[in-house]
Amino acid sequence: MYAESYSATYPKLIKIAYDMKNKILFQFLTKFWYAPADAFLRANEAIIWSKQKLTSPILDIGCGDGQTSKLILAKQKKIDVGVDLNPSGALKVGIYKKVVTADASRLPFTKNSFQTVISNSTFEHIRQDKKAVSEVARVLKSGGQLFLTIPDVNLNKFLTKKLKNKTKLNNFNQRVQHLHYRSEKQWYKILEKNNLKVVTSKKYLSKKAFYAWYKLFKLVTFKPYKRELWSYLKDSPYGKLFPKKIIVLILYLYLSPLLKNIWDDQGSWILIVAKKK
Repeated sequence: MYAESYSATYPKLIKIAYDMKNKILFQFLTKFWYAPADAFLRANEAIIWSKQKLTSPILDIGCGDGQTSKLILAKQKKIDVGVDLNPSGALKVGIYKKVVTADASRLPFTKNSFQTVISNSTFEHIRQDKKAVSEVARVLKSGGQLFLTIPDVNLNKFLTKKLKNKTKLNNFNQRVQHLHYRSEKQWYKILEKNNLKVVTSKKYLSKKAFYAWYKLFKLVTFKPYKRELWSYLKDSPYGKLFPKKIIVLILYLYLSPLLKNIWDDQGSWILIVAKKK
């Protein structure tokens, strides 16, 4: 679908891009071309989520406005409930049966309400993340599963090495609102304490992929004036001056090789699947 809209103008480039194994990245870059770092990370996650088997009723913690969830969770036709502090517009995207405004550390649901709880890149933003885990355990049915993607301590290590300055690192974390970088071992302990046994844990976004992501992040968060570049590209008339189609293709060809091997033992993000005992 996305390739067809460009084929008349860029037939050779489209053939190269469209013939590549993974077309999810192309989909994300087409929609979020002005924020390629986010598009790249979400494409990784979309591939990961497409391989997970989710059983209803499903609760999604951190649904946001639903726009990225619709793409990331495309394999899942419907999610029973989406929760977020600001879920404005999430119900309109059509993936959620119900949307609730709530804090993850105080979920407004009774015990044993859900068979599956999912959360994509959200718990690092929750100040009381341990309390949120206990809430997940409370609302999960016996035998139910939690699917969680969060940044690993390796992300903090990579950033520390790259930034070489504590103030810059703090500024970065404030910008992306990261409150925690917990290790795999720490997560095991937190989950176990809440009667959740880890079924599997796998790291993704390798060091090489991280550097590509970081370069793009720095590029679009640069402030040419009072706003970051991505916001000019997305919301201002200046965005129309950029050749969107060519940018999408170049980014796709640059990033797609990094998707061939998503999993990496030294990756900067981690997928954890845990089962309630």
